[in-house]
Formats: sequence, structure tokens, C-alpha cells
Amino acid sequence: MRPRGSSPLAFGVFGVLAMTFAAVVVIAGLAGGDGAEVPATPGVGPIATKNAELPPTEGAEATPPRFGPPPKLDLGSMGESEIALAARKSMGVDLRYMRRTDTTARLKRNPLYGTGTMRPTSCRAPRPSTRPGDMLNYLNAVTGCLDRAWAGKFSQAGAVFLQPRRVYWSRPGRGPCGTYPNPRFAAYYCPSNRGMYIGLTHLVQQTGRTDPAANHVPYLAVLAHEYGHHVQTMAGIGGAWWWEVSNRSKAAQDSHSRRNELQAQCLAGVFIRTVRNPLGVTGSRWNDVLRMEYGRGDDQGGGGPRDHGTGDHYAGWLHQGWKYARIGYCNTWAVPASQVS
Repeated sequence: MRPRGSSPLAFGVFGVLAMTFAAVVVIAGLAGGDGAEVPATPGVGPIATKNAELPPTEGAEATPPRFGPPPKLDLGSMGESEIALAARKSMGVDLRYMRRTDTTARLKRNPLYGTGTMRPTSCRAPRPSTRPGDMLNYLNAVTGCLDRAWAGKFSQAGAVFLQPRRVYWSRPGRGPCGTYPNPRFAAYYCPSNRGMYIGLTHLVQQTGRTDPAANHVPYLAVLAHEYGHHVQTMAGIGGAWWWEVSNRSKAAQDSHSRRNELQAQCLAGVFIRTVRNPLGVTGSRWNDVLRMEYGRGDDQGGGGPRDHGTGDHYAGWLHQGWKYARIGYCNTWAVPASQVS
């Protein structure tokens, strides 16, 4: 989410090629103006998961709206040509780099959308608890599963994928996106260093104080959501949406922010569906998560910014990913405003 751990990246020959490609592109950008390929920057703030506000009515249930699949999945010529070019060069295309005129294509016709259903993911994770060490082991194990699942999808799309940095902290600190903890956010993703920032005890405090030993799925959902923002960054979506509205009104920026946040919710649902059996995501646990995610909506906290989506849509897009497990059905950039309010 906006104003949102840490294994070092292993660079082999592939990593060197990716870095060389990035350096050439940046140099071209400095020399070529608006027509040159440069990395888009989604602002300087973190992309964050709001703290949960449970619905005030006891026993209230979140009933996600049914959006259904898009009427037609169209990647457009841009996505096809880039995948073909990457195949000829035997290396992935780095979707983070684009021309300013390519931003709409990155959002609405991203090559990731054509990779089909995410298949069940093999995943083993220890039971978490309120003890920091147990939570750390859980987060690290599930992040490894996320790494494998999403690396496979980027490979299908012929695109470069780098793992996020894991900053799963037990003591306060500071990173490129500011200090942590932040009293307003349970967790956040920092595009500047591709870092996922999650406090091992802070997360429990800010996630409705749900006992992770009794139901770990709310913590799985937060982790998968922040990872969704990393997916968006590597796919060029995180930079493209900001480029489109960085010089426009606050209302336009908030509108794009909602589409970005709700897409991250949907991407989280896609992954969670693939690990529902090995990680024990039962129907009752999933309903508890939907109710909690409903409580994170802009209309539930009382007067805050309208940049994440209503409770109905915040829960609804998570369920959309769970229901279909297809990345193409998470294209929040191509749906009416009424579905991302």
C-alpha cells in the first residue's frame, strides 16, 4: 500500500546483465529527455497497510462485491513485443524502465496479466506466535514461498524479477522511506530499496491483536499485500501510476492510489489461494480475514485520506484474487471508478 524483510540479493551472471541494462537505461534517460526510457519513481513515501478497525456492529460480516472476470483480456502489442524481444535476447525485460508514453500500457496491458492462473504453491511454515522469534521464522518462511511463486510468474512473462529486501524488525529504526514504527501503519513497502518493513511485535499490536497462534491468516494477508506492492514495482506498475498523476490534483492522486492498493489486495488473494492447503487457510479463517480487511477501508477509520478504498472494496478485491487466482483478473486499472471507490 502507499506510505507503506532482509535477505541479500544473490547476483550471478543474470544479475550483472540486469544491472548493466539498468545503467545503460539511466544514462540514456539523462541524455534523452521525456522520450528516453527511465525508471519511474512512485514518490518518496512508503506504501503501507493501514491498522485494522473492526466493524462496530458485533458479528458483522464483510460481503465482498462480485466483480467477475474482465470481459476481454487484451495485452496489446506492447506487451507482446517486449516479451518477444526478451526471448530473442535470452534475458528478461526490466519492466521498471519505460517511456512516459508507456505508462498506460504498463498499467492496463502489463505482460504479467497474460500469465494465467497461479498454480498451487508448495509452502511450509512454522506456527507463529506473539514471540518475536516465532513471528520472524514464520515471515521468513512464507516470504520464501512468495519469492518462488512470483519469480515463476515473471519468468512466464519474460520479465526481470528481483526479490524484495526483508526488514523484519524488533527495534525501531530508519530507512529510505522514513522511521519505523509508524503508529498509523501495520506494515509498509519502500520502493526506494525494495524493502518490506514489518515489526515482529508491532504487527500483532496493529492487526486487531489477533492471536497468531490461533489464526495466522491475517498476518499472511498483510505479508502478501506488501509483497503485492513489490510485484507492482518490478512490473513497472508502481512507477507508472505515479508518473500519470504526479503533477495532477490530490483527488487524481488518491484515485490512482486506490487502484494501486486494491490491486495489491487482489494479488495477495491470488497467492493466498495457492497456499490454502499447505498453510491451512480454512473457510472460517478466511472469513475472519475478510472482516478484518473490511475494517481497513477508508470509510471505517473516520475522516482519513481516501487513498486505499472502501471497506467493501478493500475486502472485495482480496476475495477477487482468492476466487480466480488469475493475475489478469486483478487489473484494477481497467475497471470503472465505481469498483475502486
